[in-house]
Parts: sequence; C-alpha cells; structure tokens
Amino acid sequence: MPIFEPNSIKYLAIIAISIALAVFVHPLLILLWVVILLVDDVMYFRFQRTIFDSEIAIQRGYQFANIFLEDQSGAGRDLGFNVYDGDLQKTREQSQQDKWDFMIESLNLNAGDRLLDIGCGYGDWLNYARSQGMEVMGVNISPDQANEARANYDLEILNINWKDIPASPALQEQLYGKFDAVTFMDTIEHYVPSMYRKNDEKLAEIYGSMFDMACELLKPDSDSGCVFISCLHMTRDPETVWDDFACYLQTRYHSGYYPKGDDGLTRYSGEYFQELARYDKTEDYRLTSVIDENHFGSPNIKWTPHKVGSAILLFFLDPHHVHKWLEINTDAWMWHFGKDAFNPNYDNEHQKQSRFVTLWWLVLQKRAMTESTG
Repeated sequence: MPIFEPNSIKYLAIIAISIALAVFVHPLLILLWVVILLVDDVMYFRFQRTIFDSEIAIQRGYQFANIFLEDQSGAGRDLGFNVYDGDLQKTREQSQQDKWDFMIESLNLNAGDRLLDIGCGYGDWLNYARSQGMEVMGVNISPDQANEARANYDLEILNINWKDIPASPALQEQLYGKFDAVTFMDTIEHYVPSMYRKNDEKLAEIYGSMFDMACELLKPDSDSGCVFISCLHMTRDPETVWDDFACYLQTRYHSGYYPKGDDGLTRYSGEYFQELARYDKTEDYRLTSVIDENHFGSPNIKWTPHKVGSAILLFFLDPHHVHKWLEINTDAWMWHFGKDAFNPNYDNEHQKQSRFVTLWWLVLQKRAMTESTG
C-alpha cells in the first residue's frame, strides 16, 4: 500500500506537533501523541468517532502480515486456517486441500462455473478452484495481497473495497449476475468497524448491503446459487480484563467486529438467502495456530534487516503499529479460545467451555433458487 495515506499523514502531523511543543513549550509534551491516541480510543469505543479511517486500518493489518510473517501463501497455509477434522497427522498441504474440496462440494461447483471470492487474500483458494476447472475472480482491499496474487498466480483481482460495488454502476455492470457462487472466507469480521458493535442500525446497514450485493452477484439460473462464509462469532462477553485487553488489541491490529451470537450474521441474510448448512470449525482454527508456528495466530517472527527497517518506518506511519506487536508478543489472538488455547488435542466439546468465540462455516443459497426448487 502507499507509504503515505490519510491515516499516516494525520499520525505524522500529531508526532510532529508533539515534538515541536516538547522543544518550545515543555519536554513532557513529547507524550502528547500518546494522549491523542488514548483520547481517540475513548472516542472510538464510546462515541463512535475517530480520527483515523477504519478501512485504511484494515489494509495496514494485512500489510503487517505481508511484511513480517513467513510463507502466508503457497506453503499449505493462508490467512485462514486448515481443516483436520480430528486427524492432526495431516500435512499442511492436505489439510488445506481438504478445506477447499469441502467448499467445492458444498457449493455444488463444477468445471466451467464462475466463482468470486470477496476478501481473496493471496489467491490460494482461487488458484485451487481454477485448477479444478472453475473460472475465478477475486476482490481484495489490500494492494499488497492483490499484487502478490496477480504475480504468483496470474489471477484476475479487483483491488477495491467490496463496499464500492453497490455504489458503482460500472462495477455492477461488470459483476452482477455473473457468478455461480460467492465466498467470504475469514473476512467478514473486518466489515463493521468495532465502534459500531452496539449500533444495530449500522450493523443492519453493512451486513444487509453485503447480502444484497452477494445476491445480485449470483446468476439467476445457476445450479449453485450459493454463498460460503467462514466467520468468527462472539458467543459470550469476555469475562476478565485480560479478555477485554485481547479484544482491544485485536481491534487495533485487524480492525473489525465479530458478529454477536451464533446467528449474529445470518439474522441479516434471511431476506436474500436460505441457510443450507452450518459447521463449527473452531477447533480447526485454533489448532492450525498450535500446530504451525508460522500461522498468523501465534507466529514466530524471523527477523531480517528488511523487517527491522519496516518496523521502524511503520512506527511513524501506522498509529496502531505498536498494538500489532503487543498482539503478536502476548499471543492475544489465542486468548479468544480460552485458558486451554494451546492444548494440542482436538476436543471441541472441552474447548467450547472456555472460549468466547465460535468459527462458523455457513452455506447459504439464494432464496429465489431455494423456493423454485422446493
């Protein structure tokens, strides 16, 4: 992504003002930038106001993974998780392919069908679907990831925010009614800024727009007409101050909001889609981080001169860069899964007692198709 964008310009201005006031007024004013960030936190979480653009914050989160994590594409891992179904002896490559094969079967996709992946990451899933005969396209808000997907796999990627599609007649003309299936894999958690977590009107507006768009993207005469969603849901409130702190770091790293309750997302889909199936894949998500030290959930950072230089530069460009390092070094991501987060055993019922999230796979079919075949 660009070195300088609106958030970084504002942040640099805050730092520059703090330095100037420290030099000319009082040395303690060097801490003004910290105070401003804390005030922004209060405004963000209490009053739904912020200095910084949440959509740019999402791009910075993806940029962090792109720079500092290892082999996030093409190595049997991606920015989601692999599927073990209790068999922890699987290779990364096999457990990843099992996930994709399950998706293809659930979506009733066949060679020649057209697939659109919203939030397509580095394009690993699209590349596999194409190898099985599908025609594929991706949408990605992150320029870093979009460029990697094009360079590595020669994929057609639109480097846009999906929210631009319902607002653009040109994009609607290009995309609406052109696909047999649409996938949203581990990306919906970033669509609603967490400052709107208690704003039912905003939740309905954003998720409603998403499902309306997904419905419009699908061909009216497709044999599939399905959407496949992988999305973390918050199933209960955090119980300790450390749980709250982990959620805070997650928000400032990734930006976003976990839909509340098991039906926190599908309550907005009923006008457009019929739910065909859902699967609890939380243990697969958790164990992917336990098994693989380079998975984003609990990564082992391997330092290079480039990474050191990038970390220093981003300290001055990303207002929440420090939060990202705190998240990595405290394993805050894993706190979602409770006190037994690093248990190496596949035991969903046991783990369910302490975690406060559930990862749902949802298979939805366009309601008009469900009704016509029912």
